Amino acid sequence: MQPINTTKESILKITNALYFEVDEKTYIYHGLSGIITEFDRVSAKVLNTFQQNEILTRTEIIEKLQGEIDEKTIEQVIDEFIQMEVITENHVKGVHSQTPGIPVGEKWPVQTLVLHLINECNLSCTYCYAGGGDYGKPMKTMTMEIAEKAIDFLIKESKDRPNISVVLFGGEPTMNWPLLKRIVSYGKEAAEKASKTIDFSMTTNGTLLNEERIKFLAMNTIGVTVSMDGPEEWQDKFRIFNNGTGSYEIVLKNAKKLIEMRPKKPVAVRVTVNKGFPSVKDLFYHFMDIGFHEVGFAPVSAQDEAFVLNSPELWRLLDDFEQLTEDFVQAAIQDRYLGFSNLVNILVELHSGVNKGFACGAGLGFMAVSPSGDLFLCHRFNEQQEYKMGDIFNGINQDFQKELLGSLHVDNKTTCSSCALKHTCSGGCYYEALEQMGEITSPNLHYCGWQYRWYKIGLAAYVRIMKENPTFIDRIAGLTPICHTS
Repeated sequence: MQPINTTKESILKITNALYFEVDEKTYIYHGLSGIITEFDRVSAKVLNTFQQNEILTRTEIIEKLQGEIDEKTIEQVIDEFIQMEVITENHVKGVHSQTPGIPVGEKWPVQTLVLHLINECNLSCTYCYAGGGDYGKPMKTMTMEIAEKAIDFLIKESKDRPNISVVLFGGEPTMNWPLLKRIVSYGKEAAEKASKTIDFSMTTNGTLLNEERIKFLAMNTIGVTVSMDGPEEWQDKFRIFNNGTGSYEIVLKNAKKLIEMRPKKPVAVRVTVNKGFPSVKDLFYHFMDIGFHEVGFAPVSAQDEAFVLNSPELWRLLDDFEQLTEDFVQAAIQDRYLGFSNLVNILVELHSGVNKGFACGAGLGFMAVSPSGDLFLCHRFNEQQEYKMGDIFNGINQDFQKELLGSLHVDNKTTCSSCALKHTCSGGCYYEALEQMGEITSPNLHYCGWQYRWYKIGLAAYVRIMKENPTFIDRIAGLTPICHTS
């Protein structure tokens, strides 16, 4: 229990701080404001007077450091930390430490829609969160009428925002190829009439690509992410066709053709990490050798113990991430881009500044559209009626949206209140929370320690790169032209 402050002197407390080291120097990351500060000797001593969650007065701090640092210097350091919002005075948070609230009394602009072109897949991945690609439902295929209505809905609901985006998704979206082409054509025409810019991207298993389709993707500058899990033996263990045969050989052939025909539009690969996974570093360079621009890794979401990573495997994954981070840093110092997207996301967030009240844009500026035109919280909740946000015909159910967003806001996740990652993680993925914790509103407590260490790795990488090649992160964050990749 905290001692009661019976004096009129203000009370001080360190808030949401994460400490990390680079080259034997200690830094503090203030997660609420995003400030990163290197400790000098005096600053370290002042901050070290605080124990976990302890509140102190100026007098108490001065008394603790009596004989080591003069009173005037201590006062100056305290004032600097208050100005930086690392220390609060009387629990008052500065403007940069405030958590963005819940959008109340206004319709939040929708800027991205994930269109489920078909609830069906020609693969039967053993770990698929969508029940083998069909979401546990009878097959549904989106019609042109629904697709065009969805585009119209997006343009209208984006309000005055000039940029909108559409994610072409499934199941496997290329199974509904005629519709995919129509969406791109109609979307461009409709966006131009509304004086907006529209961007298209697609996630595909790569099995149904051919030269004609790849040319279409290239001509229309559609971003493509290919789902692959590794070399042939590993890929064919999990990512199999409905008849049980492996998919590696055909995906590899199509992916190489895609990369070859799209030199100006980088192609990414997404890797689902399963139990017993090979070295992440080996997987990364396997995909780099194929020619992919970026590689992203995501632990499998399945609850089945045959696939889900246990605690030792999660920490092994993080050890692998740390090794790959070192490669990234060394490349960055030499002004070379290494497409480790998990790390890139952290670096860009740190550099651009991030202050989130929600884990992501799901239900806000980002929603999914089912083949029948229903709106869902995100693509991972497709066809789950409990998380239906409305539909493209009648609009968003604003009462339900407000209620759901209120329950998902990080301020309502008490375990997140003092965490340094409150404004970056904000409790984590809602679908993961539902799968692992049983409640969509729960923070991802099973990942807390993991995320904490991963962010420390990212912070150390950020500081090292900024010291050695300070313009590099400007470029990967899009603040200046992108760096070369040779």
